[in-house]
Amino acid sequence: MKTSIISNLFCAAALTLSLASFTTDKKKNSEEKETASRATIQASLYKLSDSNKVKLSVDKSTGDKLKITLKDKTGRLYYTEVYNEDDSRYRRVFDLNDMNDGKYTFELFYNKQKVVKTIEIQSKNDKYISLN
Repeated sequence: MKTSIISNLFCAAALTLSLASFTTDKKKNSEEKETASRATIQASLYKLSDSNKVKLSVDKSTGDKLKITLKDKTGRLYYTEVYNEDDSRYRRVFDLNDMNDGKYTFELFYNKQKVVKTIEIQSKNDKYISLN
């Protein structure tokens, strides 16, 4: 009789401890999901002096995909890239010498976020690039 009471108490204690460990894992998983959803990117677009080139610089979390597109005001796609690298920094120089005058947008997609950087090209004798 004592053996069955002790074994029942032991089983109850083991069951209680295992349930407690499962709830702890759920809390950790929800904290990780919240941290992942708060992941953001920092993006900058720079005109390189004395040229018709711009440099796009993006800082992001490692391991997440970054999609980059370049479109004109009508939505025509000129460039697209999906950056899967584990590196947290994306750097690319774009040569806009052959582009027509007009407004263009760089669209960056990252973890359900969209960042838009706009440029405008105006030609006189030389091309003029302004960043908005």
